[in-house]
Amino acid sequence: MTTQSILDDFEHELERQRKSPITRRGYLADLRDYARWVRATYSEEFDPRDITADDVTTYASYLTTVRKAKPATANRKLAALSTFCRWAVQAKILRSDPTRGVQLKKQVKNAPKALSRSDLNRLVRKAKQSSNALHLAVILTLVNTGLRVGELIALDRSDVEINARSGQIVVRQGKGSKYREVPLNAEARGAIAAYLDVRPQPDRVTDRLFLGQRGEPLTSSGVWRMLDKYARQARLTEVSPHVLRHTFATLLLRESKVDLGTGADLLGHENVSTTMRYTRSTDADRRAAVEIYTDQ
Repeated sequence: MTTQSILDDFEHELERQRKSPITRRGYLADLRDYARWVRATYSEEFDPRDITADDVTTYASYLTTVRKAKPATANRKLAALSTFCRWAVQAKILRSDPTRGVQLKKQVKNAPKALSRSDLNRLVRKAKQSSNALHLAVILTLVNTGLRVGELIALDRSDVEINARSGQIVVRQGKGSKYREVPLNAEARGAIAAYLDVRPQPDRVTDRLFLGQRGEPLTSSGVWRMLDKYARQARLTEVSPHVLRHTFATLLLRESKVDLGTGADLLGHENVSTTMRYTRSTDADRRAAVEIYTDQ
């Protein structure tokens, strides 16, 4: 097997696992970065079958001491390499996982990645300009409910209740099989109602709420591709269902200032300590905090 054929097989495995296009590109970009380091360090071409534990340890040190990579960046690159190596062991390309035991770098825990209000508005604006009722309904549902992508695609038509002044979504199988009811605001209700007016006939017996053009139930990879399309149009680099969930939670707790118990209920968290992540400071918060001294 050639190096390229091994990498192609790895990419096919990521597709089989329904990893998003953004995730697949990220893994392969990080692997190419490792390959460049191998060529620069050993003056030989990268061969996945030659990866050793010493290589991984040296590469980890290089990332933080020479490249001056932030812990999050170094950890991401090491995680991509680890994912590849675990697959390579299963595929009989490597005898053992050379990344096992490599310590990730400690990092300051920020609030989870979320879109700013202006970035969110730009993304939604692009979806509205498309005039695609399904795409707009999916995006506005994610933005206004914080549903996980698995919860979204599992929704049945009967799980949605829309009235003139109120509405809700019933999540019957959330994380940990937890049941919850999530209210729908006017924006989400309007988008879902408009989609239902043009919803295609199912291609088989199914009550799934969100269907593709040919009547097949929407998949998680379909949602990822949808978001990738509008993210590119809005000139955004990091948009995923989970980023929209983080955005919903951040706006809920930091701008709307709801209490942690309500936030946990809406997000389907078993423990409010999970919800508290969204109250952590960001880099921007810390920069703004110290700027007060420059104005005096």
